[in-house]
Amino acid sequence: MGLQDEGQTIRRSDGTAARRPLWDTGWGPERAAQYATRCARYVTVDRLQLRTRGRAAVRLDFPYATGHGPQRAEAAAAIAARFGVEARPLDRSGRALRVTGPAEDVARYAAALPRVLDHAEGLGSWAARMYGACARRPQHADRFEALGATGRRAAAAYFRAAAFRRIVEVLTGPQPTAVPEIDPALPLWEQAATLGGTLGEYGWVEIRDAYDPAAALQLLDTAERGEAPAARWQVTAAHGEQLALFDGTAPAPAGPVVVIPCSGPKLSRPAPAGELYTGSLHTHARRTADALTAHGGTVLVLSALHGLLPLDQVIEPYDHTWDDAGSVTVEELRAQAAELGLTGADVVLLTPSRYTQRAAAVWPQARTPLAHLGIGRQRGRLTAMRESADQYMTAA
Repeated sequence: MGLQDEGQTIRRSDGTAARRPLWDTGWGPERAAQYATRCARYVTVDRLQLRTRGRAAVRLDFPYATGHGPQRAEAAAAIAARFGVEARPLDRSGRALRVTGPAEDVARYAAALPRVLDHAEGLGSWAARMYGACARRPQHADRFEALGATGRRAAAAYFRAAAFRRIVEVLTGPQPTAVPEIDPALPLWEQAATLGGTLGEYGWVEIRDAYDPAAALQLLDTAERGEAPAARWQVTAAHGEQLALFDGTAPAPAGPVVVIPCSGPKLSRPAPAGELYTGSLHTHARRTADALTAHGGTVLVLSALHGLLPLDQVIEPYDHTWDDAGSVTVEELRAQAAELGLTGADVVLLTPSRYTQRAAAVWPQARTPLAHLGIGRQRGRLTAMRESADQYMTAA
């Protein structure tokens, strides 16, 4: 298809050579594999759909990732313009894009995007660490204490998001952009965009060359020809193109949404939420949730610290209960449910009282089969539901 791989050097369309940025050569196979795994967490790339006249389309999905999914999708749309392709939202969650353009450009973009996002996230984390260091200084203690635990978390998240957005703006420019310098007379928390611009300028690379030619070629070689599968893409023909349809409402999830509690006992290493928790009630509820969603549905873990966790979301071990400061609020849970597109879902709460109280505020019509039961009877109810899952779902 015209893509060439010449060691660490690639050839631009005008025939000139350019060093490939964001490359992992020299790390060794183990670190290269770790880098590839980390990049893969940011975005899921569907198979390319080849069209007429050398054009192509591809769907991108961005995992929830504690609220970062929409931010990364927004960044991906800005990065698309640098590759000469167009990115449009596929749904109201803000975590899915449809990218169209010349086939080779779409392939280059899809191959480069995980690397570029990883680079931007690294710079964003750098900004967050600088903010954290500032917040811990004794002279700022009164201000941050007055915010309270929830306010501190919200302020830190806002700062990182603002810095990340500015980092992406600089990285997607055609060349390093002159940005204002940090003003030492102002507190750092008032200069998120300025700090982001400084870091973006420092870490600027030519992102158009950040793709692996072998990965781009693989995307082209494995592409599907013809119409996009309707089951995966909500599309219709219009003026010879495939365009997303929106009816003003988010599609209802297939099957029930079953919420289960987290647990105190956990693995001692980072793991997906579906594997991290090892407590007996959590394990018992998980088996029942799997039975209830055997024919379709979604299982979420409700964490006092993180809120609603998809089973594939990787998190660090932690020690936090509902009694600790900084526990997730009902408002935050509602925002998470909306971001996941589950506000109007059919929900079953397999949770004890303190979890149920908060989750029921998000889903007032949720079924609560464990409500008002002691721990022994909760286990018995979970077992009975698991053994007659089809009857329970039909009766409901």
